[in-house]
Amino acid sequence: MESLLESAEKELRRWAYEMMIDCLQSYQGQVKEAMEEFQHGARSFYRANDEYVPHWQGEAREAYEWVYGDLRQIETRIYTTADELLHEISREIAQIRRKIEELQ
Repeated sequence: MESLLESAEKELRRWAYEMMIDCLQSYQGQVKEAMEEFQHGARSFYRANDEYVPHWQGEAREAYEWVYGDLRQIETRIYTTADELLHEISREIAQIRRKIEELQ
């Protein structure tokens, strides 16, 4: 039979793990919110791009195309990094949940 002290220690560990999960879930939500804002900005950029850039010519157009290509690459890296981060947060949450289950 578990002693009162062992039971209290398990409950304290469970509480600490639950707090970790809450923090990670909050962080996960912040990452998702940041990505939504980024997507909104990207959509605005592409709308402006479609409206104004077709009329540009010469050196300005060439310079813009170079910058545009860099922006597309950066955008891809941002999405990839965000996906990896969200995956790692989910993985960490799952590990902590397993620790909670082990306490029961």
